[in-house]
This record gives sequence, C-alpha cells and structure tokens, in this order.
Amino acid sequence: MNKTITALSAAFILAACTAGVPKPRVVPDIAAESGNWFHLARYDESGNLMQNSLLAVERSQNGIRFVQTDALGAPLARQVLTQKGWSNDGFVMPNAAARRLFAAMLPLLAAGSSPLYPDLVRQTAGKSECYRQNGNDLWCTTREGHGWHFTFPDRTKWAVVPIEE
Repeated sequence: MNKTITALSAAFILAACTAGVPKPRVVPDIAAESGNWFHLARYDESGNLMQNSLLAVERSQNGIRFVQTDALGAPLARQVLTQKGWSNDGFVMPNAAARRLFAAMLPLLAAGSSPLYPDLVRQTAGKSECYRQNGNDLWCTTREGHGWHFTFPDRTKWAVVPIEE
C-alpha cells in the first residue's frame, strides 16, 4: 500500500512540474549559429531581486537545449525541447519556474514566423503580449530596451537581456 501511495505521489509531483507549460507545435529554429547567451534576473511580486543567473540556449541535433547556471557555473536548470515536448536534461532537479520562462522565451527566439502555440490565445497591447490557455493567464512579455520582461500569474517577474559578444 505504501509503495502505491509513494508511486502515485511521485506521478502527481512530476505532472505538477509540467503543468502550465504549453508544448509548441514544432521545435523551431533559433536565430543564431552557435547559440544564444542571456542574463536572467528573477524578481518576486514586490520587485525584490531573488536570483541572478546566466542562460545558454543552443540548437542540438534533436531539439533546443536550455542551460541556466548561477554566476559560478553551477546548473540551476537544464531543459531540452524535442518533438516529444519538454524534458529534464541530466540530474539537475526539475525547475518549473525556469521551464515556464523557457517556454515563454521560445517565440522570441524562433527564426520562423509560424505560430508555435496555436492553442494559446495571444493578446497584444502596445509593447506587451499576453498568452492565455483555457481562460488562464500563462505569461505576459514586454519589450524593454535591449531585452524583455516576463510576468507570470504567480507575480514573479524575469528580466531577460541578451549578452552580446
């Protein structure tokens, strides 16, 4: 009985980690030969800085790989997007907040113009785009200077700035 409860609990936890992250229709090409580097800053709902990190995004043979690290290079999140959807890459703990951010960044990184999330409702107002699914807010993106700001329903905010070589 305890093994069944443990297995069911693990399944619910894994399902919760992927909830709220849409699967794109296709794995897009990203607009860079060698990949993209970004500075990430995560803020709480009061605007207090919670985390500074770096993100590398690269096209691989099977999809797109996202690797988020702290300033010393320790991995915070490693995700791979393939035709099957999002999956954890390696032995880093699942990071649902990072996966949501990577899904929100994907339309901005895509080189093509076809909609990646045809099942989502996209609303545009000025410099902002908001995405909804089944009446629920998923994220809003605002262009800010050289980068973007992402806001999620839990009121966390991310500032994403490309790093130029």
